[in-house]
Amino acid sequence: MTRDYKILRIIPLTIFGTWFTYKLYQTSQDDFFLDGIILIVIAFIGLLIFIWTIRKDRKEFKTTQKLTSYLPSFIGLLFILTNIGLFYYQDSKTNAPTLISGFYDGGFNGFSVDFKTDGNYVMANGSGLGQSYFYGTYKLKDSIITIDKSNIDNCIKTNKLVIRTESYYQKDSIDLIKSKANYITQIDDKGNEIDREFRFRVTEDNRNK
Repeated sequence: MTRDYKILRIIPLTIFGTWFTYKLYQTSQDDFFLDGIILIVIAFIGLLIFIWTIRKDRKEFKTTQKLTSYLPSFIGLLFILTNIGLFYYQDSKTNAPTLISGFYDGGFNGFSVDFKTDGNYVMANGSGLGQSYFYGTYKLKDSIITIDKSNIDNCIKTNKLVIRTESYYQKDSIDLIKSKANYITQIDDKGNEIDREFRFRVTEDNRNK
């Protein structure tokens, strides 16, 4: 019977641990404005189950004097450490230092490009209700940005972008005035701009810092 009770403790830990891991990973790809609340609820219930499991495992250990009594607790701890690691991994990607970034304001929707100093980029397409995220690598040569994909969410339609200095957007900070960069736009293999209406206003430029 002890073994059966142990399984009954492992099952809810596995369900909520896996659910939280999946939901946490999903938010790094596509998020919805209620995702934060959902994650908190899952984490709260999962933590209560974990505390209950530890108490049951301790009680079983006093009876059996076997370390295997703590197997459910170990599985719960493993899920906690896995999710902490996943959180910090995702955070390191999205919050790495920015080299240059831009934003296209489409009214209700918007599209952002964030080129990191480590050669990776994060792009996001969406609104206040939710966003889709896209990750990859890029190379910067002079003012030409070459990315690893030629189509991203039917918004980016080339693997080449260029940083332009022509005055198109009004600059709202001293740092942007000093950088001279005004917008980022898509170009074809011949250097022609693909879509004049879909330009990314430069929001941060740390290339000369």
